[in-house]
Amino acid sequence: MTVGAILFAQNNQAIDYTQMAVFAADRIMQYLDIPVSIITDDRTYLLEKFPHHKFQNIIDIPLTGTAQHRKFFDGSLTAKTATWKNLTRSNVYDLTPYDTTIVLDTDYILNSSVLKPALDLDHDFQIYKHAFDLAGYRSSSAFARINPYSIPFYWATVFIFQKNTIMQSFFVLLDHIKDNWIYFRTLYTVDSPIFRNDIAFSIAIHIMNGKSNGEFAVELPGKMTFASDKDYLISTNGSTMKFLVEKEKYLGEYTALNTKGLDVHIMNKYSLSRYINGGTGV
Repeated sequence: MTVGAILFAQNNQAIDYTQMAVFAADRIMQYLDIPVSIITDDRTYLLEKFPHHKFQNIIDIPLTGTAQHRKFFDGSLTAKTATWKNLTRSNVYDLTPYDTTIVLDTDYILNSSVLKPALDLDHDFQIYKHAFDLAGYRSSSAFARINPYSIPFYWATVFIFQKNTIMQSFFVLLDHIKDNWIYFRTLYTVDSPIFRNDIAFSIAIHIMNGKSNGEFAVELPGKMTFASDKDYLISTNGSTMKFLVEKEKYLGEYTALNTKGLDVHIMNKYSLSRYINGGTGV
């Protein structure tokens, strides 16, 4: 049985996801000791800019104009609207070369081996349901349910799945939700007009559970920790990361915070990119 990681990298005019994938891949191989493959719509850019990449496979997807637009924050005071190519994740079942696959966002940075035992578990599907904001004070209600009165929220940021008929059905269902997004966002009273993988995964899990509480999705170890797009990554040193986290009720003011041995979903992609480029992230 083969085990490996998949990263998606589709650049836009604001963010170099390919560069982030190269950085994230090194951490995955270090802490999980598994091969990493990349799914990208620009193989040429990857090979030209990162000729010494360590990806086991480069998996090509079409370079198309199909994309959405969203606002990307860089702290509380700066934001830029850019294209958002998030419509291909449901294709990972057909694209992965592995029997057991862990899929991670390129901004999910590993600093521990906490996910490694999960790769050996005999579960069809593992995903995070609970999360922890580094700031501590911000409301997490938006990540508890897809709306205050609806179904539980699941994070598509990182998940593990096995190749079998059950999971094939799940990803076919995801495609169906994506293709009929207006219907499903209306049915589940989703505020966001743009397609979101987190929401689509949550809806698909609800359906796979027979539209009730069920055990189709097994939760990954611990809680998913994240730094908001209002925060900044400053530096990393081994498994230690340093952030500036926005103060409560003080817009644009920050408190320094260190983490050690903690995997972190860094939502401020601009900050992560600056750090990878040799800056401080601010």
